[in-house]
Amino acid sequence: MTLYDLLEMLRMSEEYDELTKVLINLDSCLEYLHNHGYCIYDFNPKKIILENGKLTLNSFKSVINDIGVYQNSKEINIFQNCKIGLTSYNNMPIDANMNQDHYNFIRENINKLNNNVPEEIFEYYEEVFLNSNLDYLNNYLVKKRQEAVSNQNTNVRRKTLATDIGRSFANNDDNAYVKVLFIPTLITFTYLLGLFMYTFIFK
Repeated sequence: MTLYDLLEMLRMSEEYDELTKVLINLDSCLEYLHNHGYCIYDFNPKKIILENGKLTLNSFKSVINDIGVYQNSKEINIFQNCKIGLTSYNNMPIDANMNQDHYNFIRENINKLNNNVPEEIFEYYEEVFLNSNLDYLNNYLVKKRQEAVSNQNTNVRRKTLATDIGRSFANNDDNAYVKVLFIPTLITFTYLLGLFMYTFIFK
């Protein structure tokens, strides 16, 4: 069984959650290969052989080569990987062929290629083809999750400060700050006033 067979089977049965998992796994394999000095020189999904029905690193052993042999191989692989995803979700012929015509077609029609694509993954495809942000899908999803958590924490703090209790805590902090500054200021002022009176009045 090949990667092509698996993708075709999942989309025909409309198991899009499982399709998404396979595509995320494909991205993980691609990043691993790149980080270990390899590229996929033939990204034909019919040549990527599954092991016991699963996509593993061994699935690529007949289609990889040294990453330095091919110019811009890393970037090309990312475009090819995205094309496999877009064609799988959109019931188009599944392939990774990527030349200038294919690239231009996707850029010009990407808004029409969002059938069945999860929102975050479609945003990733837009980043790749419209903004040339050639990162891996998994990295993009991790950053999105981190942003969501950060925004959630910010919103919680804003909501807390908007409540009576939150304002009370904030006001207490401000009052404490004023009191801490007020005492040294008062002492300094008293000292300067005494010095002035001693110098110009009593002397």
